[in-house]
Amino acid sequence: MHLLLVEDDTELARQTSLWLREAGHTCTWREKGGAALIALGTESFDAVILDVGLPDMDGFTVVEQMRARGFGLPVLFLTARDNVTDRVRGLKAGGDDYVTKPFAVEELLARLEALQRRAMGSAAAPATRHLGQWTLDPIKRRLRHGNETVELQPREWTLLEVLLANEGRVLTKKFLLEKVWDIQFDPGTNVVDAMICRLRRKIDTPGQPSQLQTVRGKGYVLQAVP
Repeated sequence: MHLLLVEDDTELARQTSLWLREAGHTCTWREKGGAALIALGTESFDAVILDVGLPDMDGFTVVEQMRARGFGLPVLFLTARDNVTDRVRGLKAGGDDYVTKPFAVEELLARLEALQRRAMGSAAAPATRHLGQWTLDPIKRRLRHGNETVELQPREWTLLEVLLANEGRVLTKKFLLEKVWDIQFDPGTNVVDAMICRLRRKIDTPGQPSQLQTVRGKGYVLQAVP
């Protein structure tokens, strides 16, 4: 399996990655929830191992955003939070399993294998989302309308997902830099404006008002056409 490990404890992440590789898996490690969401938009994984206590957002929020963006892959929470309230919250947020720290690596591997069998058996299709005339395909990162398709680059897709998750809200450039590029400061470039223009050309219908509007002095807002 190719796994995404989201863990802010560097030593535990190193050791867990080693165990996973010894068991024949490959692993990508991310320390923060925002970086994990970006990785999901740019790389294909079989499952996610997700801590709850992350520096930028908790694991419950991460999995909620994953599901909202159409990512249906299995999620196993690996956390020190062992009370019933957190377990229930994790599963209700969209998690598929819950293992508490400290843990036995044999149990972790067995649960990952069980999740893989379950996923292969159900072959669950991601939720279908629409944007105006377009149907979104999160697996191939493309928009479809009849026989017409529009391919999106990974970063364009991540930007669209962030906009859709915050539809109707004005999003600042700082917010977009953090969520889409994982940049915590203003680099002083027009990278956001350029990407917004590129996305507009792909999602808008010629002759119709743009669905992605500029709010002068504030940022951008997506007002999706039904």
